[in-house]
Amino acid sequence: MAFLFNSPDAAREAVFRARLTAAFPDLPFLTARDDVAPEAVRFIFTWAPLPDWGRFPNLEAVFSVSAGVDQFAGLPREIPLIRMQDPMNTRRVVEYVTTSVLACLRDLPVLARCQRERNWAPDRARLIADTSVGILGLGAIGLEAARMLSGLGFRVAGWALSPGAEDGVARHTGAEGLDTLLAASDIVVCLLPLTPATEGILNADLFARMRPGASLVHAGRGRHCVDADLAAALSSGRLRSAVIDVFDVEPLPADDARWDLPNCLVTPHVAGRIAPETAVENVAENLARHARGLPLLWQVDRDRGY
Repeated sequence: MAFLFNSPDAAREAVFRARLTAAFPDLPFLTARDDVAPEAVRFIFTWAPLPDWGRFPNLEAVFSVSAGVDQFAGLPREIPLIRMQDPMNTRRVVEYVTTSVLACLRDLPVLARCQRERNWAPDRARLIADTSVGILGLGAIGLEAARMLSGLGFRVAGWALSPGAEDGVARHTGAEGLDTLLAASDIVVCLLPLTPATEGILNADLFARMRPGASLVHAGRGRHCVDADLAAALSSGRLRSAVIDVFDVEPLPADDARWDLPNCLVTPHVAGRIAPETAVENVAENLARHARGLPLLWQVDRDRGY
């Protein structure tokens, strides 16, 4: 059997090669550069889905390079799909969200446009204590973001796809709960997983239900957002500002109109990153568990999509 490392990141490859060949000397470590016999591959580590999973008749598990897994919809459901877990990545995303919320609070996307236009246009700034933040998605990252923002003094509530345990965060669910959250929030943060139910959720209808002049921070997945609707909401003033970190096509092409969205800060998918050292330990632990016949950790629920 063999382990196929499918990533162009040379530094990550070096970390994986050193750790896995030392821990599993009988498990050949292969890359796309090697002459791979598909029937020998038992495990694959990859970001992009492979064009033909059927080429690997003996595949036993797929490891996602990141926490995002929506790109693996075509993977046969009987094959375990493992997402990466990294507490430091959670911290990175939470700090990005906090920075972005503060940027919207102090109107930095608008002021950046004013700077480009050489327009001296001071405006009265809101205070944290007077600002409500609504978080779409109350997974591990959403909950930590809620706690950090609450600790700074923001009024914070969240919306989840399903009811959850008591966690100290005001939680809304369902269509009525979403309406309540949107109407009450000065800044809305999207941290949802991408599922059939959430694809395109950031659309004209949702923007119309937000508080007029509210702001959006989007660090979920690119396909959550209907870009034409976002552009219209920003242009009309329905949305005051936005900070967007994720796009359906990445890198964002140089001639893409989204670079020039009004009152919008575009960042190049930098909210979080799984450290190679953490990722390889996650994989190594699961390979060891697999060898002992134990259940694999961090498996994706294929019905829920995350």
